[in-house]
Amino acid sequence: MKAIESKRKELAQPRDLLRRLPMYANGQMMVVFALAAATLVGVIALGADVGVLYYNWGELQKAADAAALAGAGYLPNDSGTATSTAKTYATDNGILSSDTLTATPINSNTQMQVTIKRMVPYSFAKALGLTDGYVKASATASIPPAVTTVNAGPGSPVSCSGVACTSGSVTVAAGSGASGSGTPFAGSCGSSTGQYVVMPMAIDSQTTWVSGQIGTFNQADAKGNSSWPDAPGNWGYVSLCGGNPSGALLRSTLADGYGGELTIGNTLQTVPGKKTGPVSQGLADRAPTTLSAAPSVIDPGDPRAVVLPIVNFAGCTGACSVPITGFMSVYILGVNGSAVTVQDIGMVIPNSVGSVTALNDGAMGDAVLAQ
Repeated sequence: MKAIESKRKELAQPRDLLRRLPMYANGQMMVVFALAAATLVGVIALGADVGVLYYNWGELQKAADAAALAGAGYLPNDSGTATSTAKTYATDNGILSSDTLTATPINSNTQMQVTIKRMVPYSFAKALGLTDGYVKASATASIPPAVTTVNAGPGSPVSCSGVACTSGSVTVAAGSGASGSGTPFAGSCGSSTGQYVVMPMAIDSQTTWVSGQIGTFNQADAKGNSSWPDAPGNWGYVSLCGGNPSGALLRSTLADGYGGELTIGNTLQTVPGKKTGPVSQGLADRAPTTLSAAPSVIDPGDPRAVVLPIVNFAGCTGACSVPITGFMSVYILGVNGSAVTVQDIGMVIPNSVGSVTALNDGAMGDAVLAQ
């Protein structure tokens, strides 16, 4: 009997162990869960705070991009305004007084570099002994050296020979013109003095200018001939608002400017004749006084700061079509009859497209992000 009883006890021991195993496992799982929970909470905390850091970096980057582009629009002539404008745009885009903001013109005032730094306090990670994190964003905007298209903004209407260009029943969008396309190009004339920077007066592509140079064109020679001997009858005027802009239309276009899209490769119709009266009146409306030189800092809104298309007048007799080869920015110093004295300047042209391959004669396109 004792042997049988002993045998029963031996058989019962494994069953007792199996019954006790869930209790042992539950206890071990509680320990594992406690350890895992602490790690999991730490990971969640770090993830939440990293997300906050990333959000702040995104805000800083957007502000830096906007600030760099805005500041570069005043380069290379006005580095002071470029810097103050960049800082203003950064502030307007959410940069705090506690942030570290630097805006610096670099590379001979051809680029604006903006850097913003911010300390972001942690929330959950404080449990791990971490108090705050550091984020930094930077942007550099460059000015393309020359314009390929002027007035390419969304407000520029498009016309073909003075009327709306359509494809089917849809009006062609501004900015659609390509180099060498000829037409369509946009057409829109101003309604107030100095409203637009482009004037219906062209520069001969065979004339060489350098930055800062002062010169007079539309000035007759000793025999009263045009200043372009290879283009008889032409004095540099072109039709930008359709038709033959003699009289009041030429005067108003010279004074108010042209706001439509023009691209290198487009063709313009010349307007022959000296037209002393309308020209002198239109230019005098725009530049009523005589200056000896352009100011050291050019205000983009100054009506004297204008853009003239550069065209090839060669072989043009009377009215003919001439191709645009580039754009030139000048400052009107004075007017004497139909002769106008200007100074070659460098100026960023709003709502324009720039390219390093375009002819560079002072007219520069909108700033673009370099990095």
